Amino acid sequence: MAINIKNERTVEVVKRLATYYGASYTAAIELAAQAALRTPSPTSQEQALNEVRQIAADYRAYLPAGHDLADGDLYDEAGLYR
Repeated sequence: MAINIKNERTVEVVKRLATYYGASYTAAIELAAQAALRTPSPTSQEQALNEVRQIAADYRAYLPAGHDLADGDLYDEAGLYR
Protein backbone atom coordinates (compact mmCIF):
# COMPACT_ATOMS: atom_id res chain seq x y z
CA MET A 1 0.00 0.00 0.00
CA ALA A 2 1.45 3.37 -0.97
CA ILE A 3 0.87 6.84 0.41
CA ASN A 4 1.90 9.76 -1.75
CA ILE A 5 2.47 12.94 0.26
CA LYS A 6 2.29 16.02 -1.95
CA ASN A 7 2.50 18.65 0.78
CA GLU A 8 6.07 19.96 1.11
CA ARG A 9 5.62 21.03 4.74
CA THR A 10 4.45 17.54 5.64
CA VAL A 11 7.38 15.96 3.81
CA GLU A 12 9.77 18.25 5.70
CA VAL A 13 8.19 17.36 9.05
CA VAL A 14 8.42 13.65 8.26
CA LYS A 15 12.10 14.06 7.35
CA ARG A 16 12.76 15.87 10.65
CA LEU A 17 10.80 13.23 12.55
CA ALA A 18 12.76 10.41 10.91
CA THR A 19 16.01 12.13 11.85
CA TYR A 20 14.79 12.62 15.42
CA TYR A 21 13.83 8.94 15.77
CA GLY A 22 16.80 7.72 13.75
CA ALA A 23 14.33 5.77 11.66
CA SER A 24 13.03 5.47 8.13
CA TYR A 25 10.25 7.77 6.98
CA THR A 26 7.77 4.91 7.26
CA ALA A 27 8.85 4.01 10.79
CA ALA A 28 8.77 7.67 11.85
CA ILE A 29 5.23 8.08 10.52
CA GLU A 30 4.16 4.88 12.28
CA LEU A 31 5.68 5.99 15.60
CA ALA A 32 4.03 9.41 15.32
CA ALA A 33 0.67 7.89 14.43
CA GLN A 34 0.85 5.48 17.37
CA ALA A 35 1.72 8.35 19.74
CA ALA A 36 -1.17 10.40 18.40
CA LEU A 37 -3.59 7.52 18.99
CA ARG A 38 -2.43 7.21 22.61
CA THR A 39 -3.19 10.90 23.21
CA PRO A 40 -6.78 11.55 24.28
CA SER A 41 -8.73 13.39 21.66
CA PRO A 42 -10.39 16.70 22.52
CA THR A 43 -13.73 14.91 22.19
CA SER A 44 -12.77 12.23 24.74
CA GLN A 45 -11.35 14.89 27.09
CA GLU A 46 -14.60 16.85 26.90
CA GLN A 47 -16.58 13.66 27.46
CA ALA A 48 -14.49 12.83 30.54
CA LEU A 49 -14.98 16.36 31.88
CA ASN A 50 -18.73 16.06 31.38
CA GLU A 51 -18.72 12.75 33.26
CA VAL A 52 -16.87 14.34 36.19
CA ARG A 53 -19.31 17.24 36.19
CA GLN A 54 -22.21 14.78 36.27
CA ILE A 55 -20.66 12.89 39.18
CA ALA A 56 -20.24 16.17 41.07
CA ALA A 57 -23.84 17.16 40.32
CA ASP A 58 -25.09 13.76 41.49
CA TYR A 59 -23.07 14.10 44.69
CA ARG A 60 -24.40 17.59 45.36
CA ALA A 61 -27.95 16.24 44.94
CA TYR A 62 -27.41 13.95 47.97
CA LEU A 63 -26.18 16.75 50.25
CA PRO A 64 -28.55 18.18 52.86
CA ALA A 65 -30.43 21.32 51.86
CA GLY A 66 -28.34 24.44 52.32
CA HIS A 67 -25.07 22.51 52.35
CA ASP A 68 -22.39 24.14 50.23
CA LEU A 69 -19.15 22.35 49.39
CA ALA A 70 -17.45 25.71 48.98
CA ASP A 71 -17.95 26.38 52.71
CA GLY A 72 -15.12 23.98 53.44
CA ASP A 73 -17.14 22.28 56.17
CA LEU A 74 -16.22 18.80 54.99
CA TYR A 75 -13.01 19.07 57.02
CA ASP A 76 -12.32 20.19 60.56
CA GLU A 77 -9.64 22.64 61.70
CA ALA A 78 -7.01 19.87 61.61
CA GLY A 79 -7.86 19.06 58.02
CA LEU A 80 -9.58 15.80 58.90
CA TYR A 81 -12.83 14.71 57.30
CA ARG A 82 -15.82 15.41 59.54
